Amino acid sequence: MTSRRVAAPGWLLTWKASRFLPAVVGASMLLGSLPGPLHAQQSSCTVGVSWNNFQEERWARWDEPAIKAALAAGGANYVSNDAKSSAETQASNVENLISQGANVLIILAQDGTAIKPSVASAISQGIPVIAYDRLIEDPNALYITFDNVEVGRMEARAVFGAQPKGNYVIIKGNKSDANADFLRGGYNDVIGSAVASGDIKIVGETYTDNWDPSKAQTEMEQFLTQNQNKVDAVLAENDGMAGGVVSALAGQGLAGRVPVSGQDGDAPALNRLALGLQTVDVWKDARVLGKTAGDSAVQLCGGTTIDQVTGAKPFVTPGNNTLNSILLTPQPINVSDLNVVLDAGWITQTTLCQGVPPGTVGVCS
Repeated sequence: MTSRRVAAPGWLLTWKASRFLPAVVGASMLLGSLPGPLHAQQSSCTVGVSWNNFQEERWARWDEPAIKAALAAGGANYVSNDAKSSAETQASNVENLISQGANVLIILAQDGTAIKPSVASAISQGIPVIAYDRLIEDPNALYITFDNVEVGRMEARAVFGAQPKGNYVIIKGNKSDANADFLRGGYNDVIGSAVASGDIKIVGETYTDNWDPSKAQTEMEQFLTQNQNKVDAVLAENDGMAGGVVSALAGQGLAGRVPVSGQDGDAPALNRLALGLQTVDVWKDARVLGKTAGDSAVQLCGGTTIDQVTGAKPFVTPGNNTLNSILLTPQPINVSDLNVVLDAGWITQTTLCQGVPPGTVGVCS
C-alpha cells in the first residue's frame, strides 16, 4: 500500500458539516426506550444476513447472537452466509439469501460500492435492506451503525491529549469502507488546527486493505524506517490494526512510549490498555448494534417503512445522499475506565489483566 502525506484535506468542509447532523441516538437510550419486540405480521418472516467476513471474532461473538435474539423475540427466522472478504462472493450471497425467501436483508458490506447493484436489485423486489455498520450509498437503505465521525474524534482527543505536538502517523482502514473516511474526518476535527499550525506533522498516512493487522504492522514498520523512528503518536483506526502498530513499535523499543488509538473493544486491545501499550479504545457495544438491527428488521418485516423505524433520522452521506439512519453513541475507554467494560460483562478480569503487574491498575488488583 502506498503511503500518503496529508497537507490540507479537501474534504474538511464535508466533515465540519457533520456537526449539524441531528443528534444521535445513544446506546443506553436505545436499550432503555425501545418498545418491546414487534412481532412480524408475516407468519414466516425471514431475515437474511450477509456477513463480509465471519472469520473475524467480533461477528460471531457479539453481533450475530444479538441479531438472532432480537429476531427470535420478534417471531422472525434467521438465515445467513459469509462472503469471506470477497465483494464478488457477497453479491452472489445476497442473491442466495433472496432465493431462500429473505423478506429483509441485513448486509455488512465488504465493499460499499460494489454491493450497490445487489442492494438496488433487492429493493426493486420489495425487500428492505439494512446497511449494517458500514455505509452503502443507497437512499432506500436503512443505515445502522455507531457515529463513526465521533469515534474518530474520541480517538484523536485521547492521543492529542497525550501528545499535542510532534510527528503523527495515521493508519486508516479499508479504502472501500466509508468508515475509514468517517474516522479520518473525526481526526481532522480534533488535530486539524495543530496540523495547520505546524505543531503536528503527518509523517505517514495510508489506507489498509481489509483492516488487516499484519498489513498495518508492515505499514508502521515502513513509516518508522522512513522517519528514523521519529514518530510521536499513531492514530490507528481500529484495535486489530492497533495491535499491528504496537508490534511494530515494540520491534524498535517504542511500545508504551508512543500513544496509539483503536476502537471496537477487542479483548487484546483492552489488555493493551491495562499494560500501558494502547492509549484509548473506543468501545462500540456490538450487542446494542445487533439488537437494534434485529429489532429494525422485525419492524420492516411487519410493513414499517424505513423512515418510520424506531430511532431512524435523516443522515447526509459523503456522497450527498440522505439515508434514514440510526447512529448509536460510542464510548471511549482508557485505563481509568476499564471497570466499564468489566462491569458490562464484555471481558473477564483474567483476560483483561493478563500480564499486568499487581498494583499498577485498579481493576486488576
